[in-house]
Amino acid sequence: MKFWKNNRIDAEFDLPIAEVAALFAASDWAAVPWLIDRRMCAFLTDADGPISAVWDDQASYEALVDLALAAERRQTRTAIEAG
Repeated sequence: MKFWKNNRIDAEFDLPIAEVAALFAASDWAAVPWLIDRRMCAFLTDADGPISAVWDDQASYEALVDLALAAERRQTRTAIEAG
């Protein structure tokens, strides 16, 4: 997924969505009781976070949100099954 660090056109970088999803899962934003889309946007744009960037590829963003949501559901299902 392509990002621009601190919204700077000269600060473009790429990260695989799986890596971004893992960073999100390890962040405090993952536990905030908001909808996943709002939490992900806050995580990605957090000036003190590991990404602190903007993006313009909506399809990649949606794939990222889907991946993060699937991981959350797996974690919840595992916790329920563990009792």
